[in-house]
Amino acid sequence: MPNSLTSYLQQITALTQRGDAREESYYPALKTLLEEIGTAQGRTIQVTVLPKPTEAGNPDFRVWDGSYQVIGYIEAKAPGAKLDQVETSEQLQRYLHTFPNLILTDFYEFRLYRHGELLESALLACDLDDARLGRAIRDRLRRAAARVVEV
Repeated sequence: MPNSLTSYLQQITALTQRGDAREESYYPALKTLLEEIGTAQGRTIQVTVLPKPTEAGNPDFRVWDGSYQVIGYIEAKAPGAKLDQVETSEQLQRYLHTFPNLILTDFYEFRLYRHGELLESALLACDLDDARLGRAIRDRLRRAAARVVEV
């Protein structure tokens, strides 16, 4: 999984640095990361990008257990989006009340909600001068990823 995270961060950083990427430009990198995390956990998952609308709206991703069970949804916002503001939006409130497992992300920060409550948050990239902080973030992400996949 460390190589998956490194590759993911390199892809999204390159897209961001180009300066012309839209939110949807980041979707393939996230889809690949999610599938690789599932594989690393010994689980088969399938990720649908831009799935059909649901009763609550149109989340950006639907995550399946590899067969027929939906295990969660992901709402993505462009890098740099203020997730604290998004969290209070009407759209996200609908999703939180409808989906038992939801991730909100700006592709760098991930927030996992279970039954409408924030369960875990992980920041993948920031200006890190302290290597111990980098290890702590990686460890926290691994725990969060394991929780998402275990459902």
